Amino acid sequence: GEPAWPFPHMMVMPWPYLLILPIVYALCAGFGWSQDDYVEQEVSEIWIPTKGDFAQDKAYADSLGEDRASSSSIAAMAIARDGKNLFRESRLEEIRQRMEAAESTTIEWKGETITYADICASNNVGLGTTYEFPCARLTPMDFFKEARWFFDENDKVTWRNDVIRQSIVKPILPRFGIMSQYCAPTAENPTQTQCLHQISLRNSADYAEKEGYDRSYANPLNLLSDIASLEMNDPCKMCIEDNFQVQLDTLTLATKGSFGVMAQSIQALLMSGAVTDPAKAADLTTRAGQYGQLAQGLTRADIEEFFTYYTTRGLYAELNMDSYIDGYEYLVSLLRPGCLAEQATNPSLICPNPTVTQAEAAAAMTNHADGPFSSFNTAGHPFPWWSDATGTGKLFEGTSGVSGSGIDLTGTLLSMSAYVDIATISDPANWNPIFVQTGGFPDTTSDPAWIGYVESDPVYKWFMASFEPADETCVNNALTGSQTGNPQYDGLTAVVMGGASQSWCTKFDIPNAEDAGVEGSYTKQHFAVMWYDLFIDEFLSLKQGVDDPFSWTLGQGCGYSLTGERSPYTNVTETDILSEASRVLYYIDEGTSVGPIDQNLLLGGTEPAVNEVSVDNPWKKISVVQSLYVATIPKNMVKRVQNCNRPGGPIEDMTEDEAEDILEEYKEKFEDTWAEGWDDDNDGEVQFVIFTDDVGSIGTTGRTLRDITLDNGKLMSISICLVAIFSIILLISPDWIDSRVLITLIGVSLVVLAFFGSLGLAILLNIKINVSMAWTLPFIIIGIGVDDVYIVLMSLKKQGGYKASNFLRAMREVSVPVSMTSVVNCLMFAVLNISDIPAIYLTATVAVICVIALYLGVMFCFPAYCWLDMKAKPLDSGDFFFCCKANEVEGTKHEVHEDKRQVWLYEKFYFPLVLGAPCVRMVSHTFLILGALALFATGIYGGTQHEVGLGLEDFFPIGSQAQHWAETRTKELASWSIGMNWGAINYTDKNAQQKMIKQFEDVVGTSKVAEMNTDQLWMSQFLIWSTRHCTDNFDRPDPNNRICGMDQLFEGDGTEPDAGTVCAGGWMENKIGLRNKVIDDGKGDCEPYDGGICRPASQMFAEDLILAGHNTATDSNSTSYCPFVEWSDEKFQWCIVQFRNLTNNGNGRFILDSEATETECSGEFYKDEKLKWPIPFSAGPTMFSYDLFSHEETLDLLEQTRDFCDNDEELHCWMEGIPYDYWTQYENVFDVLIELSIISVAVGFGVAFLFLLGKIASEKRHSFKKVLCGTFGAALIIGATILINLIATIGLSVLAGVSLTGFSNMSFVLSVAFSVEYSVHIVSRWLRAPTIIESSLERVQYTMSFLMLPTFMAWISSTIGVICLAFTEFSFTEVFFFRPLIIVMMVTYFVGCFSLPAFLCYVDHDVFRLGKSVEESKSMVGSALGDDLKMQEGYSEESPGDEEQQNEGGGKIEDNAVDEPASVEDKVVDEPSSQAEGFEEPGAEDAQTEDIDENSKPMAEQ
Repeated sequence: GEPAWPFPHMMVMPWPYLLILPIVYALCAGFGWSQDDYVEQEVSEIWIPTKGDFAQDKAYADSLGEDRASSSSIAAMAIARDGKNLFRESRLEEIRQRMEAAESTTIEWKGETITYADICASNNVGLGTTYEFPCARLTPMDFFKEARWFFDENDKVTWRNDVIRQSIVKPILPRFGIMSQYCAPTAENPTQTQCLHQISLRNSADYAEKEGYDRSYANPLNLLSDIASLEMNDPCKMCIEDNFQVQLDTLTLATKGSFGVMAQSIQALLMSGAVTDPAKAADLTTRAGQYGQLAQGLTRADIEEFFTYYTTRGLYAELNMDSYIDGYEYLVSLLRPGCLAEQATNPSLICPNPTVTQAEAAAAMTNHADGPFSSFNTAGHPFPWWSDATGTGKLFEGTSGVSGSGIDLTGTLLSMSAYVDIATISDPANWNPIFVQTGGFPDTTSDPAWIGYVESDPVYKWFMASFEPADETCVNNALTGSQTGNPQYDGLTAVVMGGASQSWCTKFDIPNAEDAGVEGSYTKQHFAVMWYDLFIDEFLSLKQGVDDPFSWTLGQGCGYSLTGERSPYTNVTETDILSEASRVLYYIDEGTSVGPIDQNLLLGGTEPAVNEVSVDNPWKKISVVQSLYVATIPKNMVKRVQNCNRPGGPIEDMTEDEAEDILEEYKEKFEDTWAEGWDDDNDGEVQFVIFTDDVGSIGTTGRTLRDITLDNGKLMSISICLVAIFSIILLISPDWIDSRVLITLIGVSLVVLAFFGSLGLAILLNIKINVSMAWTLPFIIIGIGVDDVYIVLMSLKKQGGYKASNFLRAMREVSVPVSMTSVVNCLMFAVLNISDIPAIYLTATVAVICVIALYLGVMFCFPAYCWLDMKAKPLDSGDFFFCCKANEVEGTKHEVHEDKRQVWLYEKFYFPLVLGAPCVRMVSHTFLILGALALFATGIYGGTQHEVGLGLEDFFPIGSQAQHWAETRTKELASWSIGMNWGAINYTDKNAQQKMIKQFEDVVGTSKVAEMNTDQLWMSQFLIWSTRHCTDNFDRPDPNNRICGMDQLFEGDGTEPDAGTVCAGGWMENKIGLRNKVIDDGKGDCEPYDGGICRPASQMFAEDLILAGHNTATDSNSTSYCPFVEWSDEKFQWCIVQFRNLTNNGNGRFILDSEATETECSGEFYKDEKLKWPIPFSAGPTMFSYDLFSHEETLDLLEQTRDFCDNDEELHCWMEGIPYDYWTQYENVFDVLIELSIISVAVGFGVAFLFLLGKIASEKRHSFKKVLCGTFGAALIIGATILINLIATIGLSVLAGVSLTGFSNMSFVLSVAFSVEYSVHIVSRWLRAPTIIESSLERVQYTMSFLMLPTFMAWISSTIGVICLAFTEFSFTEVFFFRPLIIVMMVTYFVGCFSLPAFLCYVDHDVFRLGKSVEESKSMVGSALGDDLKMQEGYSEESPGDEEQQNEGGGKIEDNAVDEPASVEDKVVDEPSSQAEGFEEPGAEDAQTEDIDENSKPMAEQ
């Protein structure tokens, strides 16, 4: 029959076939591989599923432009090299030093030094403090005082000014005054008892003990903490807050009003002309201006500042009484005897009394506060022993203390308001100010009423001091001693007073001895503020620029006291260090922002377990410590470095792409610094390893992924070389003409070129090269191509001649099997698109491209080269030296030599062992068939033992620091950050609000999620903000503006039903089991967590209970109520924007509809962005999972949390984070494997059945029914073979330590392709053996005598590539590619080429005899293969070897020769050796029919 196009055309015009495809491949490779970004470095792009509900949720968020991560994490681990305790002095100091070194990492960019402060996620404590506070990080080192190293001097100033003053001084001290004056019994109002209980608890140990508290509870200083921590509905707190608001409002209005009235009255007096004295007129004019300025300019913040210092003045005596008396009596005991002795000769000495009363002490301290500011010793001293208050006076020669604020605040508060009768100012008829009664403004220097009411008013004195210039300096000289003339006594007093001196002044208190400031710009009030601030610092034992959160604690966290310090480890025993670390761990704010830090995240190798440790059951060992650093993302870095406070100046020209590069470089250098010496056992007692994530820029995983992907070059080159060498060995011949080394190398080179061209095309199609492609395709696909090259070359070799007819006949033989195997390959790879893992389906896509390219190259290019090679053979051209004659004697006849490889492999090995003597055959068949069944059974067992998942420890290179980090993390610190997201739910619905909180609490309540307060969820915070329990007004940054919801008036446009109402929420009964707030009464153990936001009725405001419908007479006090809001959409939208902006609340991620307003300082922004409405998306806080020590436990986390979130049909939310991104695929990985297996087996069965049915039916040698039954049965045999191979491969791989992953599933599926290749070729040849061969054994001999060599060649070439994978340094590739693929190679070859033929020997039914009939075979006896095809253009000449070819095939059937290799060949009386299954001569009935699989090979390369 005529061979199909294009081979005749190829013979006529070979050059297009020779060049076009190689050029196309070269261009694709050149353009593709020259792209800048062709390697996939982001794990998320290859490993996160892209189908299913989880993928849809992510795609939804991505479609809204939501940034799934606003920060990048760095996990820095320290490990005891000896596995013992890290918490000892030397090792903790080693960790501290390494932290300091790592956090000092810098890189250079365009002449700018980039520091950790530029890349960290947060380095501020509010607006205006960016770059003025350390970067936030979580570390167990925060247990210890020595961790304070990262606070520099400026950070400490910020801590004092923006944290301590903002959270302690400004809100608490004035409220302390309110508590003392208005909420506790006084002489004027003994019935004020709201705070009497709390005050008594703190002042009396006996009372505390009586009330059930420990005696140590009595500590007056802790009243300051109580004021902050009391519940808003506590009677004491309610009294304080109500009176604070009323008193400050009253003070503000009265002060401004009084100054306003005085300014207006003086102006009226001056305008009336009644003042004729120029001096008085000038004085009044000045006063009127000052009063008017105060009336207009004073703010509530100014009033609160005054009230703070006024209260501090009172606290001085109230809280320092005991220490004053003790100090007084101590110094008197030292100095009074000498004073009395000197008094005899120096009558001017005033020796102090031996004791002092409380009244005297209070008066002395008050006088000290009111004394003149000293530029000699600013701190001064309250003891009234000096001759003057300047600090230069003589000891025991007067009754003055030293120094003071410079403003005497004695007098009646707001007495000036009485002078101007501010109370009736709005009632002109009854308004009767004192200055009107006395006939107008008097002489302000002598009028008793003016002096008694106005100038004695502390408010008046304080604010008028802002106009009085002062030229003072903050100085720390020692207090002076006596000047009696007695050197011995004067020396004693000098030493004692020197010891009693206090050094309050710092370089930050300007003007000082080193910094004179701006001369002439300071007022008396400035120095009074300075003195009181310094006094408060001293009172709180705080030193500006020196103290920090480690040396001065807030007293907010369990185990911490106000003005205390964190425990040191220096010079502390190991036992004491462990004991101190056994309490609750907090960030530096002691839990006020993020609550306690779950130690499961940071401590490993512990004894006892983390959840079992307590102060009573302290640590015995901690061998692993992890510190978590948080870096920003590029777009935020660009804004950060524009900040006006940035050291070195703002950077205005950084782009987001540049920021990404900077972040990548910084991460890598940070890693290098931290992990330095990790593999040197002599480098300290602590080993340091680290991991950086790939958020913002690639980190440890991304770099490793890139390295793994690109690291295949060496092994791939070795594999290609080995395949080439093996090909040469198989196709070289001692007959230099018959040898095919050169054409083989051309074929291998073409395959390699086609492969890289295919990858280049994929890159141009925006498919990046990923790790799966890099470690499978080069070692499999190249083998596939080379296998097809073998097919072509072996078919040409079997022809035994070099004529055109030989070429065309050979191409007819190979075109169908090569096409069929390519189709099978494409289908097998296409099946992998079922997977939703990008690494798998993208690899499959590229593999399909490669298979197509290889098919085109082998079938439409390589044959042209073969034809040219064949044309040279008749000229006796040698293999490599084709220009030279191979024979020495011209015209010498070339003879075809027997292939010794075939003889050795089949006749010497395979036939005797598998198909030879009956006794041997029986043993071998039993072994082979039972071996296949044993593999199948082992596979089933192994499948039941499967584990799932690919861990980081599997991914990183063996022996790398990252792998050691991953192993330690899995064993000791198995935690990941996670989060919760909600979509477009009805946020305005109160039931949806409760359900949202319930989902959050339920997730937090699962066994693998760290505890977290409910108020960390933005919705919870928002709801509390709308109630009376809002605490944001307590320490609001601007006293002029109240910031709770009930203070915000929604005006709208007047059309809304709730326009003109405040952002006030309500309370509803807790019917869905939300958590109540944990209220610590202080009696038992400290409660570190606040729990929920709901409250029992006993902890509610009476007004709220009424609104909630609670009947106090009939309803239980334990009935729980939860906050909610029910507003119009417009009001909800407005109120939530106010909530975020006023509280600067950063919790929760939203889709923004506008940009935030930038503050005066570039790079800082308010939270006033408008939200997209209706809210399409919101996110909860960062949460943490822990105890994920195995893939199964991680899947438990997914199952537990998704039950409450993703699977909740009532209100949909979805979990996020690394466990969900990378372990979601493992939830159904086994189901996917089953699905892939079923489809793959079905495809293999279907392809085999359809191909066999179509081919054999088209030959019309047998009835269609017989053909249908025979091919169906043959396909079942092929399907069974596929199933055995697949199950065996899966089970053995599992037993070899291969977990189920997308990668291993891909390897398993490839076993189907190999099974199809081997079984289809063997079964089809066995099926189509000439019917003259009667027994099944003989049919198997007929089959394997031809197929043994090509299948062996295919198996070797494929196995070579796979074996190369064993030499990778990456455990990941060795486990998930080499192990399953080498098992595939061995199992499929054993079952396909040994067990299957053994089984076929016993399948002896007539339905399976579908070859040529006996008559057809006999009719061909003696016939020639046919005339040469008449080709045009001179290609019909005969070639050497034709004569031999035409005389081949004669023989007769030997009935008794079944045990000899030649017997089957003898039976095929007219079967030429050049044919796989016998080509009929032209003109025969089925001359157009091509034989199936004549020279085909199994697709072992897959």
